Amino acid sequence: MNDPVRSTYFDRRAFLRNTGNGCGLLALASMLRDQGALRAQPPANAGNPLAPRPGHFAPKALAVIWLHMHGSPSTIDLYDPKHELDRRHGTAMNLGSNVGFFRDSGTVMRSPFRFARHGQCGAWFSEVLPNIARHADDIAFLKGMHVHSNNHGPALNEINTGLTRVGFPSVGSWVTYGLGSENQNLPGFVIMPDPRGSIEGGPFSWSSGFLPGGFQGTPIRTGPNPILHVRPLPDVGLQRQRAQLDLAAALNRQHAEQLPGESDLQTRIESFELVYRLQMAAPDALDIAQETQAVRRLYGLEDEVSRPYGTQVLLARRLIERGVRFVQIYGGPQIDTDRWDAHADLNRNHRTRGRETDVAVAGLLTRPEATWPVRFNARDLGRRVRTPAHHAG
Repeated sequence: MNDPVRSTYFDRRAFLRNTGNGCGLLALASMLRDQGALRAQPPANAGNPLAPRPGHFAPKALAVIWLHMHGSPSTIDLYDPKHELDRRHGTAMNLGSNVGFFRDSGTVMRSPFRFARHGQCGAWFSEVLPNIARHADDIAFLKGMHVHSNNHGPALNEINTGLTRVGFPSVGSWVTYGLGSENQNLPGFVIMPDPRGSIEGGPFSWSSGFLPGGFQGTPIRTGPNPILHVRPLPDVGLQRQRAQLDLAAALNRQHAEQLPGESDLQTRIESFELVYRLQMAAPDALDIAQETQAVRRLYGLEDEVSRPYGTQVLLARRLIERGVRFVQIYGGPQIDTDRWDAHADLNRNHRTRGRETDVAVAGLLTRPEATWPVRFNARDLGRRVRTPAHHAG
């Protein structure tokens, strides 16, 4: 028997079905709009996946610099002191089966570093980070973290993509997918590995996952050849190279017409064009010799210990000045002795890592108008550079 009152309501399955279809149609409408397939006037950036897109709200930050300290610093030895450890130092522990990787839980150990409060906020900092401590009032601390794995590989996947499993887009890919990039001659999403070695987990950390391949990270290194395969061969001039790229693009488009829906083919065409434009834009963006001596000193380039990391941070600042949307720096290689993963000799490890990174991070937080050459409007430069997101885990 039909109930005229009840028939006006959805049951649970109908609600979920209609809601799911609606979300899918919203996504389809967005993609059709970007491709100019709707009757409405197509956007100016149709066909250009990295073109800048306005957000739903006025942005407070224009770019992101993510400082990822590989291996993970000990927060209780840097800026989250546990005073109970001081009181219980040397006492025995009995964790039962919750001992993690180690069979013997040992005794309680206090931090070997001295702590003091800094800034008007009174944040705690250890002696390992004296320069960053001067910027305590410019830093937001998030101390309520929860993860699903304490192993490096899955943990890197989770912090970059939100899931411990591989195959999902990284946060840099999502940001450039949603907002685009303000410079079409440089990658929108840049990765800087530590010059001493590879990153644990490899390219999955900056993968675009199921998003188009054009949104994945582009590795940039320090040294004379920062971007691999970007320089033309000595016997190939720009005119000849342009002709080669045009021919390759035509062949790729012809192939793509036979395989509709294969985004990798369009990504290949876009990557060739980006490399061509990079040859013009990258040398200027990556030339830190243009910086003044004061800026080089600010980033620790005069100290051989802090110079490698300082060079990376300075390059990151130059890239976002030029419109790159997202830069991720990995401080520390996969080798345990050269990263923050202090399985032994915590005192030496964290003091060394602090000396490598402290000056450069503090330099990035320093007000730009005080030390940098005037190349941009001061207000715009302040918004672009002084609001990056930093991560130290």
